[in-house]
Amino acid sequence: MRTTTRGLTLLLLTGFLAMCAGALPASAHSRLLSISPADGAALPASPTEVVLTFNEPIDPQFVTVRITDSEGGNVVGQDATAEGAKVTLPISDPIAAGNYSVLYRVVSADSHPISGSTKFTIAGNPQAPPATTGTASGAATPTPSASSSVASPPVASAATGDTTAAPEGEDPGSTPMWVWFIVFAALVAAIGATFYAVRRDESQH
Repeated sequence: MRTTTRGLTLLLLTGFLAMCAGALPASAHSRLLSISPADGAALPASPTEVVLTFNEPIDPQFVTVRITDSEGGNVVGQDATAEGAKVTLPISDPIAAGNYSVLYRVVSADSHPISGSTKFTIAGNPQAPPATTGTASGAATPTPSASSSVASPPVASAATGDTTAAPEGEDPGSTPMWVWFIVFAALVAAIGATFYAVRRDESQH
């Protein structure tokens, strides 16, 4: 009986440690902490810059931030720059009233790609010139920084929107924590059922 109990306890501890080991890499991934203008913000006038703050330093060689209009055209000609964990896209020419998306694609210092998108609206800015698109047809044209000649990971819309905090909240390749809790609960239930069956068999002999 003691041997059986010890074996079940060891199995339970092993399952718990495996769950923790699987959850740690997901929580260690780089992510967006905040963005200004915030996701869904309604602004009275054109912003002068877009600032993204991450939880880890960003590699300045792989930084792309674009602002696109409702037709997908790029409306800002400047390149974004990275300093530590902060990425800044300056907006020198005011943007006209309308709905816009911020598309970002960066790589952290530990080579982890981060991408996503947020939205904001400019309620009115009569002095601003009409928004210009990146091409005559209005198709989106990426404007990566001069140093980001290497192909970057594709832009993906933010699932939670990691959003003023983490539009990219969860890394697409990581397993959500709730999945690990379900697995652990199932493991505990299986061990409990096995322990009950062993005790019942021993009591019948």
